[in-house]
Amino acid sequence: MRGQLFATLVVMLAACGGGGGEAKPDAAPDAFNSTCGKPGDTGNELGIGKFCASLSDCSSTTSAKLCSSIGDPTTHFCTKTCPMGSTDQCGTATMCVCNANNQCGCTPNSCLGN
Repeated sequence: MRGQLFATLVVMLAACGGGGGEAKPDAAPDAFNSTCGKPGDTGNELGIGKFCASLSDCSSTTSAKLCSSIGDPTTHFCTKTCPMGSTDQCGTATMCVCNANNQCGCTPNSCLGN
């Protein structure tokens, strides 16, 4: 009986190897799959284009208090609404872009392929 118990214990310990291989690093918890807006983007003089992960990240901007991910979860930049057709509301290097529902927001030119 003792022999069987010892043999079982040895087999169990041998089966619990340490893995021996190098562990691959996990993806960073703050890694974003973003079609527009990357960590470190500072935005223009109004804050449009500043990287945001949530609405609170835009609270310190001059006038871009919305995070684009609210309307499109694949984008991460601070923005603000703008009237359709406006050309002077969004500041440097941005455009007022409207969707199919005529909802318009300031968008960095770098996101538009211009």
